[in-house]
Amino acid sequence: MSSRALRKAQRELEEKQQLEKLSHPESDESDDEPIVAPSNKASMFAMLGEDDDNEEKDSDEGEKGSDEEPVVEAPAPQQRTTKAAKRKKKKNKRGKEPVPQKKTKDSSNSQQLDEIDRALLALSLSSHSGGDGASDTLSETISPELQELFSILSVDTQHLHAANEMRRLFGRAALEGHDDTEAAGGRRRGRGAQQVGLAGAVRGNVQSGRNLAAIGRRRNIFIQGKEEWPGATSGGLGMEVVEKRKDGTVEYRFVHNMAYQDVQKQFETCVASMDPNRMIQLLRNNPYHISTLLQVSEIAKQERDHTTSGDLLERALFSFGRSIHSTFSRNLSEGKARLSFRRPENREFWLAGWRYISNLGMRSTWRTAFEWSKLLLSIDPEGDPYCIRLVIDRFALRARQPKQLIDMVSSDYLQDLWSIPPNLATSVGLAYSQHNRPDLARSKLRSAFQQYPWIASRLCRELEINPIPKPVWGKEPEGDYETLLCELYVTKAKDLWNTPEATSLLVEVASTCDWSDYQTRDKVIFDEVQVARHVILTDTPALIGLLSRRLTARYTSTSDPLPPTDNLPSYDLSDSRSHANSNMENTATILHEYVNLQTFFRNLIPWLFEGETAINPETGAPPTTADVERAIRESGVAPEIIAQRTTRLEQLRQYLRDIEFDPNMDEDDEHRFALTEDEESDEH
Repeated sequence: MSSRALRKAQRELEEKQQLEKLSHPESDESDDEPIVAPSNKASMFAMLGEDDDNEEKDSDEGEKGSDEEPVVEAPAPQQRTTKAAKRKKKKNKRGKEPVPQKKTKDSSNSQQLDEIDRALLALSLSSHSGGDGASDTLSETISPELQELFSILSVDTQHLHAANEMRRLFGRAALEGHDDTEAAGGRRRGRGAQQVGLAGAVRGNVQSGRNLAAIGRRRNIFIQGKEEWPGATSGGLGMEVVEKRKDGTVEYRFVHNMAYQDVQKQFETCVASMDPNRMIQLLRNNPYHISTLLQVSEIAKQERDHTTSGDLLERALFSFGRSIHSTFSRNLSEGKARLSFRRPENREFWLAGWRYISNLGMRSTWRTAFEWSKLLLSIDPEGDPYCIRLVIDRFALRARQPKQLIDMVSSDYLQDLWSIPPNLATSVGLAYSQHNRPDLARSKLRSAFQQYPWIASRLCRELEINPIPKPVWGKEPEGDYETLLCELYVTKAKDLWNTPEATSLLVEVASTCDWSDYQTRDKVIFDEVQVARHVILTDTPALIGLLSRRLTARYTSTSDPLPPTDNLPSYDLSDSRSHANSNMENTATILHEYVNLQTFFRNLIPWLFEGETAINPETGAPPTTADVERAIRESGVAPEIIAQRTTRLEQLRQYLRDIEFDPNMDEDDEHRFALTEDEESDEH
């Protein structure tokens, strides 16, 4: 216990005895004077120690002996006796057993002090355990499966910083050189004037960025601050506790104050306008607004400016990090922090984390990517809305963390929760191989191949193994989702198998598989929306083409891909549409934008707007969905841009339906609604 707590207990005891003395005056006539008196405060503080920092020093002095006496003001003889007894007690505690003494009033008071100390210690421990919603009694009632889950999902915040991994890999000097290159990003990109302009436009005011970086290095659990970042507040982003659950977990949520909500409405207006310059200007005025950071990061990514894109993602996570609740970091490190995907404010954290993981993969900082993927999995392991379990095995193997992957796959709780997917069942064989357990590696891999033989067949083809082992030859996935899961794993993990040891293990196990129970294997069961969200976020056109059109049609926003049907907004943004419309100058402006969008789509797919007589000039037949998709791919326009403009076109069409035009419109008014040939050419 600290000296501060002891001093507090001592003061309470003095006050109690003083009250007893006043209420019982006959006690003053006793022969024995009380040990503690109001005039003894200086000696008591000297006995207990000046402060917490001097505890060890006092202990060492007590062990050396009583040669050096602390300076006190006029100590009473009885006080000196108590001081000597205290030192003797310290010696006996570290050495021999204390000699039993006759019980006196002094020893009774000392025993009373010990009881107070024990009570205060128990109170301190109880308050610490209750801070995160879990007490010692509660931890005893948690099932072993949940305790194992908490251990598996615990996050080491030191591994969330890519700088720490780069420092371990390349040394401090290499990291400093990397930081210098990052700081000079706009100048080093040379002749790309557009990219330099974007990087400079989003930089903002950096006058107080130095202090921001210092604070970030000390306190931020997600991202370290940078000197070139704008020195501004988070703008009203915060976090609060939603619920402390009986299983020991704590649910949090990010919250927006009124000022942040106003900026969020401005963001919705900028999205509706489809003007990137307005979005960048909004970011300059609000440099830590999460939605704007994520959207401008995508703009930079589309322009192949990955440095600026990654920097904006880090800035968003930095803003999240300095807005977290005081107990979030500890519960996260214990695997007990939870966030609800139903809340839009929380979904922004998922999206920023996912895109940051992709950025970490480009930099080959696999240990950091694995820790971030484990973080996104830990905050909602039951729902796993981004299907992190479909990629976490690759990060674990590349980060050389096979033990953590083995523990995850072996967890009974997660097995019942997920029905371990094909990628985890297959990768755990490689994990046992990395963990120097060859027998278990063969056993686990054989079990995976018997359940998912198409994984082995596809791997052999990708690695150009010739001849392909006969037991796996010709095995193909059944259904769209098995095909999708096969492509997701094999195309991303084939390099892990492209080593002599892994390839020989693959051929050996595939050659000895027995398919007698092939027809009785378990079917792959996944939430189709979660898988679709995962595939869309991978931004791989070949994989997106395997999704159902029913799901891809719901993808209308890059800032919130496929929101859940049970969305739980904290505030209403419906007035943002009317706010956007009020910013438009007049109906002519609306018509102008509507005609421009129609011109865009006519130029994109001209033969699609011929009505019932539409004919694809290449095939000579009516166009099909595949023809439209192929035309879009060949145009080079990003699918996200097309989706956004389609949504905006429908909004404008609905708006124009509600407008009552004046039948007496004159020629000048008609001219204002017309689109000139020059404007049409510029728009094209």
